[in-house]
Amino acid sequence: MIKKTLALLTALSMSSSVVAFEEISEEELSGTSAQDGMTVFVGLPTNGWRANEISLTDKNGIDASLATGYTNAGTIAAKNIGFNTCTSAVGCVASSAPSIRLDIDTVGDYNGVAVGVGGMLNIGFSLMGTASKVRLYIDGLWLRNGASGATETKILDFQQDYIDITPIGSLSLFSVQLGRESLGGHLLHFTNGNFGTIDFGTIALLDKQDNNNSLRFGLKLDNVDLTGSGFDFNANGLVYTASNFGGGVMNVTLSNMAMGNASAPSMGSFGVEGLSVANLAVTITGKL
Repeated sequence: MIKKTLALLTALSMSSSVVAFEEISEEELSGTSAQDGMTVFVGLPTNGWRANEISLTDKNGIDASLATGYTNAGTIAAKNIGFNTCTSAVGCVASSAPSIRLDIDTVGDYNGVAVGVGGMLNIGFSLMGTASKVRLYIDGLWLRNGASGATETKILDFQQDYIDITPIGSLSLFSVQLGRESLGGHLLHFTNGNFGTIDFGTIALLDKQDNNNSLRFGLKLDNVDLTGSGFDFNANGLVYTASNFGGGVMNVTLSNMAMGNASAPSMGSFGVEGLSVANLAVTITGKL
């Protein structure tokens, strides 16, 4: 660390661009303007960002008062995960850098006193440059039993190993506000939630005894827009609410559903067109 510090000081002392601190006059200072946020441009490597695993561990299992015999530690793990931005509608030709724009700003006035006094934090996530979609890589989900994780079973397989998210009409995927949004009253409020098309490819729910047997189907969501919805905490837990979920234009398609081994015939395709749920409320709670 000392060597690195000395090297840095030496480089600074030899640089012709280093200048001394100078006094700023009141006239010069009055001409400057402050900013209440920042914009960050992110460039990903050609192969995107990758990780071997992300996992969540329950250290004590299910309480015996709820169900006996399940007091061991357990882990759910997602493997071979990653993230990239693509230029092509089919496949994933890596986009040129930078391809992601993050906007962090202070906006609004939740309490009606004065702008800036009750401001809310706004975070926006957009694609930029040549990027037209986001690809999330994931191989599947595994369950492990016991603290050592020696026993492991794959329960969910993403057979194309990725999920594509393609915004429609805009490169902005979402913007959220943290604070108490004056119009929606949410702790975390989607001022924009244009996720467009979310294509999961073929998903397989695997049989524990024989992974060759499964329930398989293609899953695709079209016209996904969460604008106006949001998350809150109450006495019951985490609550997601939406005044009109789906908006009457969202489509959910389960295609080529089949049960059994890989050669099992398709039972056809199922789905919902023009999904609309008024005053949707979903509550997530911990175990009692």
